[in-house]
Amino acid sequence: MHLRIDDQEIDVPPGTTIKEAAKLAGIKIPGLCDHPELERYGGCRLCLVEVEGIRGYPSSCTMPVSEGMKVRTNTPALKSLRLNILEMLLSEHPCICLICERSGMCDEVREGMRKVPQTMGCRYCPKDGRCELQEAVTQIGLKKVELCRIGTEKEIIRSPFFDRDPNLCILCGRCVRACADRGVSAISFVFRGFDTVIGTAFEKPLEDVGCRFCGACVDVCPTGALVERANKWSGVAKRVVETICPYCSSNCQIGIEVKDDKILRTRPKGSKLCVRGRFGLEFVSNQRLTRPMILKGEGLVEAGWQEAMELVAERLGGYKGRRFAMLLSGVLTNEALRTAKKFSERVMNSRAVAEDTSSDFSLTEIIQGPLLAVGDLAETNPATELAIRHSKPVVISPFRTMLAKKASVWLRCRPGEEPQVLEAIAKASVQENTDALGDTVISAEEILKAAKLLGKASVVVGPDCNRAVRKAAENLVRVIGGKLCVVGRNCNSRGVAVLGLDQGYEETMQSLMSGEIAAAYIVGSNPARSDPELIESLSNLEFLVVQDLFLTETAKLADVILPAASFAEIEGTYTSSDGRMLQLMPALSAISKSDMQIISELCHKMKGRLPDDPASSRPEGTKTWTGKGQQSEDITSSGSFILVEGPCLFEFGSGTRTSRVRDLQYLNKDRYVDIHPRDAARHKISNGEPVSIQSRGRSIRGLARVSMSVPEGVMRICGRASRIASAEVRRDV
Repeated sequence: MHLRIDDQEIDVPPGTTIKEAAKLAGIKIPGLCDHPELERYGGCRLCLVEVEGIRGYPSSCTMPVSEGMKVRTNTPALKSLRLNILEMLLSEHPCICLICERSGMCDEVREGMRKVPQTMGCRYCPKDGRCELQEAVTQIGLKKVELCRIGTEKEIIRSPFFDRDPNLCILCGRCVRACADRGVSAISFVFRGFDTVIGTAFEKPLEDVGCRFCGACVDVCPTGALVERANKWSGVAKRVVETICPYCSSNCQIGIEVKDDKILRTRPKGSKLCVRGRFGLEFVSNQRLTRPMILKGEGLVEAGWQEAMELVAERLGGYKGRRFAMLLSGVLTNEALRTAKKFSERVMNSRAVAEDTSSDFSLTEIIQGPLLAVGDLAETNPATELAIRHSKPVVISPFRTMLAKKASVWLRCRPGEEPQVLEAIAKASVQENTDALGDTVISAEEILKAAKLLGKASVVVGPDCNRAVRKAAENLVRVIGGKLCVVGRNCNSRGVAVLGLDQGYEETMQSLMSGEIAAAYIVGSNPARSDPELIESLSNLEFLVVQDLFLTETAKLADVILPAASFAEIEGTYTSSDGRMLQLMPALSAISKSDMQIISELCHKMKGRLPDDPASSRPEGTKTWTGKGQQSEDITSSGSFILVEGPCLFEFGSGTRTSRVRDLQYLNKDRYVDIHPRDAARHKISNGEPVSIQSRGRSIRGLARVSMSVPEGVMRICGRASRIASAEVRRDV
């Protein structure tokens, strides 16, 4: 399309809005309601323009261009309109600092001003210097506000991670649209007239209306109405470091805002962050180990690096071969993983393993075609789930997950029945006879309907699925000529798989529990927390080295603890699901050595003590394994319910890092038990009532959450390990 904007000739693609075209021409049109990641809205009316041949003043952020269009963006009439609109907007917004004749001369008293209970102007606002309303006032050239102050002072609302100040809200609707875009719609416009605010149904707390605390609303808010509570008054960052989120394998790119060698806040960079990537980096500066520790007598005491490394080198020298195990994690960089693999194979004549598995696939490619998804990706890999959701896949799940709500076909099976459903789809893909589709609660018609949609489809298997599901999915893709997409659990699960470190984990655990392994070196993993059954075996080791950021449950069992640097302090790479190398960049000064550096130094020390034998890269009798995954217990016993433990958005992996983020701890303080309304009525259990679950000798206490998301006869709770078991429930009175 060819058009003229303020006497500038420009060519743009069809569908481009006038405002977007003006930006390409270097012309900035003011506006406060539009955002590049949100649908067009046209609510603030500051972006009005004149278009030749069109009556009135259309909003440039909603009107698409047309061939030969002639646009004026800065006429006297438009200037007057914008001044009047902005003045009316500021009549409901604290603005004395914007029009103060001594603006910019209050630095000496600024901090004291910020401590007053009411925000009266920019210097009192935590968004000062980062506010789009300030920019609009400067651009439009408003010098005074003569309209009387409208409205009454409203109470500031505290939520996990951020504060909501309705007094600073300009009702642009960005936050409402951002929340709807994530498929949550926890907030909306409530009340009318001068009482209109952004709020929740019945003014409930965000945590009670399904908010996932992704921070999308905070990121799009143009004013100080929504502000992160952490470092709220720290002002503008000195620099922004682009790196990769350290949690799941969605590998979202993030921008870490830094000031005085401290993380102020995190911003998405071309990605849709979840609560963990947006607000979950507090662990980087919380309860960190800074010096090695050595077990002396009955307790661990701090020691110097030389003493600790010499002790490790000397003691490990006596455990070469099958008596030694090295346990790694998909949270480590490729560089650390390669160094650990070399150390284990060449120096210790053993092997390194990690509880990670994944396959190679391109998310941008697979969402272009038919999809089938198994697992609750909204809890494990939210950004991946969001991308897949828009493709309306076929979904296999016992629960009404966020993905199931958007599915083209939802196959609601019983817990643990996913492999049978996958096998039934495979059979239906090659035969029309419905008599042999297997014994599932899903009708043959639904199976056939799904099968017809899945020719050459990609089958996405979440990290909460077990080996049986992956095996059945692998068989299905062979039948339909599709692609198997096993989603990794951790940020570098793909790097683990590429290096072959995902082979042999289960066998290693069996050797550990049988006592065959006498010494272990654990890096970036906390098995004592994720699987308490291993505590006894770890305690019985003759020598245990733990390398981690924190004094974890596993580290407390160690003979030597080596403190490592966090992801925010090192340079390195992760491997994405499609094989790209993703660059990590240091944002903070390192308070310890990197994992790669520590293992490299140990390699150097021990090569002088042990022969370097590249031929012994794997001990004899090595077996392969594809990951631990879901643990299914016998559910045919007399329990009234099927109890499903699975992943939770607010707790990641073993919970080692998320437990050091205060508001994530708050959101996890109560263990909720999802139960169907009819089951709740049958057992006389009310929503929010304490309940006790008895399952295989365990007693689990939690709060009942009556929900249609679970089927009858099934309860679901958050758990570090995915497993299915029979259970009884009773009111905890």
